[in-house]
Parts: sequence; C-alpha cells; structure tokens
Amino acid sequence: MHIQGVPDEIMCRAFTITLKGPARVWYNQLTPNLISTFKELGAQFVSHFIGGHQYKKSTTCLMSIKQREDETLRSYIAHFNKEAFSIDEADDKILVAAFTNGLWKGKFLFSLYKYDPKTMSEVLYRATKYINAEDTLLAKEEKLRKRERQEDTRLDRGQK
Repeated sequence: MHIQGVPDEIMCRAFTITLKGPARVWYNQLTPNLISTFKELGAQFVSHFIGGHQYKKSTTCLMSIKQREDETLRSYIAHFNKEAFSIDEADDKILVAAFTNGLWKGKFLFSLYKYDPKTMSEVLYRATKYINAEDTLLAKEEKLRKRERQEDTRLDRGQK
C-alpha cells in the first residue's frame, strides 16, 4: 500500500478489518481520533502486542539457578524467589526440586534430604529456622571476638 501511495486513512481502515480476538478488543478500546497516521497505529500495535509484552519463563530455567559458594542462604532464597515469581504456574514439586538442586552442599541441604519437605512453604520454613540459628551463632561468635579484642586491648595497655 505504501508503494501504491494509498492514504493513511485507508491503510488504517484496511488494517483494522484484519484484526481478530485480542487485537480487535485492543483496537476497540483505543480513544477515538487519538491516532492520526498509519505509522502511529503500527507503532501502538507493536508496542502493545510485541514490545510491551513480557513472556513468562518456563520452569526449566529454575534448574539453572545455583547458590554460589560464597552466597548466603538468605541471598540464595531471595535470588531464587525472584526467578520463581517470573514462572507461569510453577508446581510446588518442581520448585522444591529446583531449589534443592541449586543449593550448595552443606548442613541445610542435608537437613532437606533428611526431612524431605513436599512444599516450597515447608522448605522456606526450614530455611528460616536454619538462617535464624546461623544468625544466632554468628552473633555469639562476634560477641566473643569483640570480648577477646577488648581483653587484648587491656593487656596491650597494661604492658606499656
């Protein structure tokens, strides 16, 4: 139609005749007289149906998520959950399998194998308990180190 020099009004009308389903619904919801050229109509269509659409990922992409050796369990959970929310209709069994598959070897992974949680809620509950225990131990260790540093400082002052 461009080659033939057909006016924009005719190209817009010809384009709209071909629309069906969601495209027809989209077109019918456009504000009248908002679009004045065929180029604008095409850009709006592409933006709505192609450029602006975010496709959901498949569950197989979850299997590629791995906890790094230096990554905390808390950070891994946040990373995993962010990806899991982008999955369309993720099944609990798949989520549990993918999460477990990506975990770094350690005590928490061992505990999951030992108790075999069936849902992601169970996994996250166990992870929260594990993280809380880890945080408590780290706080105790830090308190002990701080006390040792204070004693070392006192001894250094006494020697001078």
